[in-house]
Amino acid sequence: MKMALHLILYIGLVLLLANCTGEKTDDLDVVYGDTVYTEKAAMDIYPTDLERAILIVDSAEILGNMTPLRAELLRAVIYSRTSEDIKHDSAIIIGERLMRHDSVMANPEMREEVLGLLLNACRLKKDNEQALHWATQLSGLYRDYGLETEALRTDAEIGTFLVRIGQQEEGLTLINNVLVKLTGGGITKFNELDASIIALRRKAGICSEIGLYGEMIPTAQRMLDLLADYEKHPSDYHDGSIREPDEKYRNEYIEFYRGKAYAYMAEAYASIDSSTSSGKAECLKYLALYGQTPSGKNVSGRFMIMSLLGKIGEYDKMLAICDEVEHLLGSDTLNAHYASILQSRAIAAKARGRKDEAIGYLERYNKLNTLLNDRLLQSKVHLYAARFRAQEQQREIERSRDAERRAKNVSLTIGLVGLLILLFALYDIWQWRQTKRRNRIIARQITEAVEYKEKYRELKPTPKPTLQTSNLSDLSNAGLFAYLRDIIESEMLFLDPNFERQTLINRTGLSKERIGAAFAQGSDHERLTTLIRELRLEHAVLLMNEQSALTVEQLSRASGFTNASTFSRCFKAKFGMSPTEYQHIKA
Repeated sequence: MKMALHLILYIGLVLLLANCTGEKTDDLDVVYGDTVYTEKAAMDIYPTDLERAILIVDSAEILGNMTPLRAELLRAVIYSRTSEDIKHDSAIIIGERLMRHDSVMANPEMREEVLGLLLNACRLKKDNEQALHWATQLSGLYRDYGLETEALRTDAEIGTFLVRIGQQEEGLTLINNVLVKLTGGGITKFNELDASIIALRRKAGICSEIGLYGEMIPTAQRMLDLLADYEKHPSDYHDGSIREPDEKYRNEYIEFYRGKAYAYMAEAYASIDSSTSSGKAECLKYLALYGQTPSGKNVSGRFMIMSLLGKIGEYDKMLAICDEVEHLLGSDTLNAHYASILQSRAIAAKARGRKDEAIGYLERYNKLNTLLNDRLLQSKVHLYAARFRAQEQQREIERSRDAERRAKNVSLTIGLVGLLILLFALYDIWQWRQTKRRNRIIARQITEAVEYKEKYRELKPTPKPTLQTSNLSDLSNAGLFAYLRDIIESEMLFLDPNFERQTLINRTGLSKERIGAAFAQGSDHERLTTLIRELRLEHAVLLMNEQSALTVEQLSRASGFTNASTFSRCFKAKFGMSPTEYQHIKA
């Protein structure tokens, strides 16, 4: 009955804690584990519908399909891959917070993802110093786990950032070292091929930025050679790595990077050798090849071709592209593309001696450029204000989420504490019952053993106290011990608190050594005091069975002990329970 009452009280406590602290949820008609709200769904849709992708992530977190940490990471990844500068700020804020999270630091895969999104966001924002910081950490992470090719791919990016922050020699040296390591021993895997093409692209791009056009030609040619070999022998490079494109996307991969290489070649020849017929011919050749690739057919590609045609003096072809792009723009003339068209027409008119026409285009170009700059300035003001508001909103969202997480953690902690209380209570009750049962068994065994010994003593013949010392000396150690024990028991000498070995010496006339040998070698008791203590304890048990009202103090004195604490300690050491517990069980 007592156990049941304890159990009811503990369960009531747990339920009360749960009802008082548990968070309330809205009655939403949802199915947990709904496959609509998954990571894959969010990542599939974000290129076309950013807001929908974020909503899917939020819903997946609410439904339990995604942990809060994973949801936070995906939001940052999505923001880092958009074209909106303000979203890049949000990605960086989230990413930096994640990098301080213990779970991220302990998980290499998550650290790689967070570092990758931070690197991408800083690259798009053209924040070269921060991009260098995150790229260095990412490269170190790859090396820590033996991913040397990935580390080299990232090192090529580190080289470009070094050049952009003014460390030109160090950056170019790093990129060249990466290329030596990737291509020096021969390329046998697609992952190595892809890393090599990326490194070559980084080098060509940075050479274009700093005017090292002479190095662009062999760099771009090396890209073309690798792509040509891959196109002819794709199976030779097959390694099943995540970067290797499927067969149906292989041509797209080749054409994309081939277009980049053609553009680098055309720019290099236009910049260093356009004054000769051969240099101009090479530039036109690569511009024609570039124009056939997907990159050369989009608006950005057409403007690049238009710019290089003007650089080598091919004004008719340049104006033809101006007409083509202007037609595509239609009535939308308030943009940077149209300004470039006006500038290109002014350059062509001036080169042909049509000064008034050139001045007209330049005036229109300057007016449009001024208007665009004013709008850009206003846009930046609004952008900074919007960015500040967005960051404040993001921080507010984070504070709300942190508060929700803390509330959930508190609720979970209280629930766990309640459960532990219940478990400990059940264990305590079980232990109490087991101890009580064990003590009853022990008490019964103690009583039976003591009563058996008492009956045995009553049936034994009384020892002969008239034996002389000379006769006692003839007894063996075992025989002498039996004789001495019988005297102690029959005369109840052990009840005297002052009883000691000298008492037996005086009683028998034996020496101290002879009595000691009898106990040490002729019995299970090493010393006299051990036997006396055992006899006193057994006597105490008999007294408790016969006179249950005696106190522990009375029992100790009546059994020959000098004080109650010694009696209680000895009793518990021998029988496994205190005198009080034994009395309680026998009551």
